[in-house]
Amino acid sequence: MIRAAALLLGLMAATPAAADFVLSNLRFTLYHEVGHAVIDQMRVPLFGSGETAADGFGLMVADRLHSETEMREIITDMTRLGRTEAAREIFDPWSEYMPGAQRMSRAICLWFGLKPTERGDHARALGMPPQEEWACIENARALRSAWTPILDDLRPDGTGGVSLRVAATGKALRLLAPDIARLNKEIALPRPTPVTIENCGEDNAYYYQYDDRIVICAELVTGLRRDALR
Repeated sequence: MIRAAALLLGLMAATPAAADFVLSNLRFTLYHEVGHAVIDQMRVPLFGSGETAADGFGLMVADRLHSETEMREIITDMTRLGRTEAAREIFDPWSEYMPGAQRMSRAICLWFGLKPTERGDHARALGMPPQEEWACIENARALRSAWTPILDDLRPDGTGGVSLRVAATGKALRLLAPDIARLNKEIALPRPTPVTIENCGEDNAYYYQYDDRIVICAELVTGLRRDALR
């Protein structure tokens, strides 16, 4: 954990653009992992990959929590990261994850489809073909129909309980603390779910079902800092 803390302190020296890139992608990582927590704790039936479902949840929640300016920054930084990752990944046909380029394209598509009148120009600038617009609107409509009833069921009851809590120190979690507070105002998970930073041995993040814990790997933060400077 000492090594992780030292790595995270390096965020303090990042340029504003690099720091924004790191924060945008940490935010979506958090929302994605909360999606896994919701799927597990609410026993959400899935008709496809859990990773794809968690991505959709992440976009829906981000769209509820953030201003249009923030959402534009998030999707732009996600797209930049997606292109970087797609350029270096090795395709694995057995992976539960979509290929990076496809995952990036789906995120742009759904982001556009959630608010098509405001987002068309920027979505096309990020690479969305104009002929895909209608399909993206339909996909976003299906996404909203699937997740809205679940999000409505998760609304806090006003008793003041906090389901997500920061369970470690470090710059990355301090950056995410306002977003965790926003999430706690938007959703109340059935079980308390700590969010922590740990050394994992790989660039990733996890929701652990056996103890209801979200882990953001220190290696992920280091990788984002590296990619921010590319």
